[in-house]
Amino acid sequence: MARSTVKLTPVRRHLAAVVTIALSCAFVAIMVLAGNLMQASLRSQASQIYEGADLEIQRELSDEDWASEEPLPAPEVEGAEAVWPAPRSYLEASSTSGDGFFEATMLPPGQEGALEEGSAAGTESEIVLSRSAADALEVGVGDPITVEGSGPATGEDPAQETERTLTVSGIAADPAGAVFGGTPRLMLQDVNAVALLGPTAGTTTDIWLATVPDGEDPAAVAEAASASAAEGITMRGVEEAEEEAAGSFMQGFGALGMILGVFVVIALFTSAVVIANTFAVTLAQRTRSLALLRTLGATRAQVRSVVLRESLLVGLLGAAAGVVAGHLLVQAALAGAAGLGWLNGVAPVPVSLWSVLLPLLAGVAITVLASLAPMRSATRVAPLQALRPQPPAVTRGLGVRGVLGLVAVVLGVAALVGGTALALNGVAALGILAAIGGGVLSFTGVMLVLVTLTRPLAALAARLGALLGGLPARIAGANVARNPRRSAATIAALLIGTTLMTMMTVGARTAEATLTSELDSRRPIDLVLSAEAMPEDAAEQVAAIEGMDAAHAGERGDVEVGAGEPMTLYSATPETVREISHRPEMADELADGTVLLGQERAERFGVHDGQVLSLEGADGQSHDLRVQVDANLQMSLVTPATLEQLLGEGTTPVVLADFADPGTAEREGIDVFELISSVDELSASEGFEGASSDPGGAERESYAQILDVLLGITVALLAVAVVVALVGVANTLSLGVIERTGENALLRALGTTRRQMRAMLGWEGVLLAAVGAVLGLLIGSLYGVLGIIALLGSTYPVSITIPWDRLVIVLVLALAAGALASVLPGRAAARTAPAAALASAE
Repeated sequence: MARSTVKLTPVRRHLAAVVTIALSCAFVAIMVLAGNLMQASLRSQASQIYEGADLEIQRELSDEDWASEEPLPAPEVEGAEAVWPAPRSYLEASSTSGDGFFEATMLPPGQEGALEEGSAAGTESEIVLSRSAADALEVGVGDPITVEGSGPATGEDPAQETERTLTVSGIAADPAGAVFGGTPRLMLQDVNAVALLGPTAGTTTDIWLATVPDGEDPAAVAEAASASAAEGITMRGVEEAEEEAAGSFMQGFGALGMILGVFVVIALFTSAVVIANTFAVTLAQRTRSLALLRTLGATRAQVRSVVLRESLLVGLLGAAAGVVAGHLLVQAALAGAAGLGWLNGVAPVPVSLWSVLLPLLAGVAITVLASLAPMRSATRVAPLQALRPQPPAVTRGLGVRGVLGLVAVVLGVAALVGGTALALNGVAALGILAAIGGGVLSFTGVMLVLVTLTRPLAALAARLGALLGGLPARIAGANVARNPRRSAATIAALLIGTTLMTMMTVGARTAEATLTSELDSRRPIDLVLSAEAMPEDAAEQVAAIEGMDAAHAGERGDVEVGAGEPMTLYSATPETVREISHRPEMADELADGTVLLGQERAERFGVHDGQVLSLEGADGQSHDLRVQVDANLQMSLVTPATLEQLLGEGTTPVVLADFADPGTAEREGIDVFELISSVDELSASEGFEGASSDPGGAERESYAQILDVLLGITVALLAVAVVVALVGVANTLSLGVIERTGENALLRALGTTRRQMRAMLGWEGVLLAAVGAVLGLLIGSLYGVLGIIALLGSTYPVSITIPWDRLVIVLVLALAAGALASVLPGRAAARTAPAAALASAE
């Protein structure tokens, strides 16, 4: 038979595979583009450090230089035109519309006229801002801003804040390529450097920058100047310095890149499972055609060529669609971010060779590999025997694959538990490595043994489903168990997504509870405001701050306990502790003649639990103070009566306060940093002297926000794998409809209604989703708990927390998705007329 007479399957029959490949390749393209955006931004940040310079000069400074109160002379560089310092300072600036901390840099000499707007500063009362700083403060040329510098005080009291009102004289452009905006900068010059950076004018730095004459090679100038430079001075071209700085920045994102790579692999692996099922569906639809081709003389090589050409075509179509979709989505995201004001204008999508080539190669390779098993099945089609679909092979016993899977599960769980135990006993690095290896090995074993587990699990799910769905649910369970290999492949796709989503959810919730518990143990009071003096109604003023829950006045003072430093005692009544502390049970341990402190603090001062200290009081007599060690409390608490007995009038006032909980009406629209800013603003007002705050609640809320963001990112990434898995459910149901055409026709002939047929397919999808989701919830919870214990157990006491509400949501969504995936196959089964279907024609 001529090769050209072997027709390809219509592409419309591969629509599910094309969609699956497009989703996965779009995901790969988005990840590559995200990496490109991040690299471009980091390189831009690095170039910003050396903007306008040709050379970087490093000069070692002595202790005397660092302590200098006079400007240090610039390093002498032969062949350089201008040399200026690169101070590493941040200054607080504010306007009527915004405030914040900004990086202080020097405007390169000779570039005063190359500004985006305005001109260079002519006096110490003027300043140049970068575009990002001007946008953050919402100011333009001619507008005033307030800067708290380190220069001489502007008022009569030298101790007051060196707050200056400056006029924006010019705005400099942010560096090119800064997709996410440049670092907001205050760009200083000689005329205002002393006023803002202090008497040294920013020269107490070991990094200086320089320019060379036009036409000169910076590297050659650096090499020549190094030979005559003073000892302790080294120099190089800024290109080399920028590359090193960019590499240093990117190292911090290496772990994030690995995590994103894991999710890419997960999405591609899930796609491979779904694509294999899709080709199995297509081959089932083409069984009679393939048999006819074999009868007419088509060789196995020709049949193999049909499947291979189909795989390549489907892979190229899906991958190309995914590449285009991925780039369009990233461009839309950039446009949306610019519209919301997050970016400085609409940045073009950073198309690169890898953003196009990698998704294409991944899509084609995954498709071809996934088609190997269906291809082998297609070449086994006999000319005559294949005219009617063969019954699926029945798997009995574990088999070699099941035995290997069971061994992998046992060994993997043992390694996971052993690694966790090692981490708990202080061998953190080895324990974490063993736990990760055990998790991978055990999950691989579960995937291998899943074929054997599918039949009993489906039967159990069918019995439970029959209580709600009756006969259609029972028939659906039998259909799922009929071909356990294909059902197991579909369940595996769902299992991957639900396991990882559950693991991340349980792990993040347990980590949050663990870190919160540790922070509650160390710093149970959200805010400790101390001062040399404060108004009598300071506590009432703090409590009146929007977002604050309660505040109480107290005292503090230092006592000698025989250590190398005095111990600072804070006074609070048990009632105060119960109201404002995140550990109200501490109040039961707080009594007169007792000091409450944590284990680390006890070791620091050389005391132990139950020890009685004999201290001289304010009346000159000796008083006993019993040590009560409470967890890891990082402050020393006593009652007001005890502090007065020990120190009398030798104390200073404090305010102990509690933030309103995030999410409550009191905190609506107020983040923790705004709350701290309000406290700082109050403590800088009249009546407060030498005030300082210790906001322990900020650390607690920051950890919670970071974990929530990470969890949101990972769940969004894993959603791609879940969507792909749902396509797999629909494919498996479609194949079942094809294989059971005659049976479905018989059911219709015996009186089964179309609604019952759709219900049967719906229950089949729900049962597949239920088995995958329940297994995923169980395995993911185990991995999440043991993984967090391995990661944090050596440092903190882990508080295992299972977020049942979120797990129920995952289960409900999985079941709903399984039912949704059954809609189209159910319609196909219900539309077939009984008499026509009995012929089982294609």
